Amino acid sequence: MAAKREPLDLTFLGSGNAFAPAGRAFSSFLVNGRYLFDCGPTVLQQLHKAGLSSEDIDLVLISHFHADHYFGLPFLFLDGWQQERTRDLWIAGPPGIEARCEQLMALAYPSLPKRTAFRRYVEIGDGVAATAAGLSFRTTGVSHVPDLECFAYRVDLGGRTLVYSGDTTLCTGILEAVEGAEVIVIECSCAGEGVHLSPAGVAAIAERAPGAKVVVTHLDGHDHPDGFDGLIVASDLARFRF
Repeated sequence: MAAKREPLDLTFLGSGNAFAPAGRAFSSFLVNGRYLFDCGPTVLQQLHKAGLSSEDIDLVLISHFHADHYFGLPFLFLDGWQQERTRDLWIAGPPGIEARCEQLMALAYPSLPKRTAFRRYVEIGDGVAATAAGLSFRTTGVSHVPDLECFAYRVDLGGRTLVYSGDTTLCTGILEAVEGAEVIVIECSCAGEGVHLSPAGVAAIAERAPGAKVVVTHLDGHDHPDGFDGLIVASDLARFRF
């Protein structure tokens, strides 16, 4: 008997890039209400708007150390502190993730009284396979800007496969990561910025994974030169079920 295949339920808390075009919140999305991919500073506002609680999040997966992708973590930690959270909150991210996050928290709220620690960390790298909070994933290095390690996540959940990359260009890493994926979440920059994934790059990725549902996010407010035909376009608080 074939294994039961569960749906993938994606809720986009934000869909904008670092400049928040048209007031978009920073790009971030939840999978099945438990797994948060990237965590910008607008995370709590968007959770509240969506009627969701940080208490339900078990794992945060950080793609790279740019502020619009991980500066929301102190607010997530603060909310956990206020709620007296005791269940583990796992944070996966690039090398140095624990030191970075704890330093960020110390800068944000240096006098916050200590309560039961609930933060747990998983350091990733190119080709790393790990499991945290019941989610199995593999990470692949991608190319974004010099001197910054950036990663794509390929996750297996309920017999389904999803790939997410934070900021990237069209590179070997992302092309290899998406092969055979059922759902792909990637950025789409239409402003011609060389450190981001262009519409042509998005098209190449979609071609590499025929049949995959491709969701574009981290939008910059510019029009796609050929339109978004064949792509699913994220917006703040949009929800997709695959």
